[in-house]
Amino acid sequence: MGCRGIFRMRVSLIVVSTLLASTAFAQNAKPPAPAPQINVKTDAVLVKGGPSLGNSDKVRWDFYKADSTGGRSDENVGGAYDATFEEKIPVGKYVAVAALGNISHEIPVEIKDGSVAEVKADFDAAQLTIVPKRSQDSKEAEPLARVEVTQGSNFTDSIYGSKQIFVPAGELKLAGRIGPAHAEATISVKAGEIVSHDLIIPSGVVVTGAVYKEGGRAVETDNIRFETVSPDQTLDGTRETLTGTYGVGKLMQMPAGNFIMRARLGQVSVETPFTVTAGQRTNLTVNLDAGVLAVSAPDAQRIDILETTKDLQGTQKEISGRYDTKHQETLRPGNYSVKITYDDKTKREPKEVNATVTAAERTELNITD
Repeated sequence: MGCRGIFRMRVSLIVVSTLLASTAFAQNAKPPAPAPQINVKTDAVLVKGGPSLGNSDKVRWDFYKADSTGGRSDENVGGAYDATFEEKIPVGKYVAVAALGNISHEIPVEIKDGSVAEVKADFDAAQLTIVPKRSQDSKEAEPLARVEVTQGSNFTDSIYGSKQIFVPAGELKLAGRIGPAHAEATISVKAGEIVSHDLIIPSGVVVTGAVYKEGGRAVETDNIRFETVSPDQTLDGTRETLTGTYGVGKLMQMPAGNFIMRARLGQVSVETPFTVTAGQRTNLTVNLDAGVLAVSAPDAQRIDILETTKDLQGTQKEISGRYDTKHQETLRPGNYSVKITYDDKTKREPKEVNATVTAAERTELNITD
């Protein structure tokens, strides 16, 4: 074999070797890693070392861009209701806000290119169910009760009826109300606990009615006003009003205890003591001891109802009146004077007649002359 043949053989061997090496390299080389589809993952727990809250929509995550001082700006770049939130957000520095009910924590986070930032929130919290009741013996929670839960100035939450909420570990103050009835309590909870607490708000309900006399006709008008007042007078002789309503048969929320029901209809006002028992309904009927005086005077400009007696100056006390040709008033039983005043153009002198009002009766006067 000549030199030229040997040279060709060597070139062929070099080419084959190069091809084999290239093939081997191609087979052994790993494909480039794909860019991550997410770059932030979150998790949340009630207590450090405790189980994850998982796919809980009770947890809310929000990511805000950090400002120049590292604090939270107003620019929100993403968030969701999920303890295990996963997302891809632009590279940069952020403040992650994790919220569980009314508990929230802020966590600084830096998102870097090509890596996944893992953020975990430890709420140091407990799960609390508050059950407000009217009495210790009540079997069910009171849906009308409002309870406010606070821990200093850092935490506050409020609920109606029985509800489960998340609260920070430590001492909590409970303040409950049902209408004017109220109660307070202080409890302590530990992180990770599941706690239920009955808050007793001693209270009942009162349903009021009224009659014009004992055993007589019932009051049906919605013009009657009922007010519950304290039995104790203040220094100026007044009583604190707790609640009130117009009309009969209305339900009034009341704290347990002794009170006075004040009823007003027309010119009649009476006060009746009553007692409210926790967890019970009180039906109260007030005796007005009153009647109705109805006056009709077709030519009148004004109708006035006066006392029949006169003071030392010779004047009569005005009880009720109006500019009209008809006037009706609820009054105590007794004698009254009715004064009819005419328009000056008629040049008619005022007319005065007497009327007697009887309890539970309607007295009608028709003055035409």
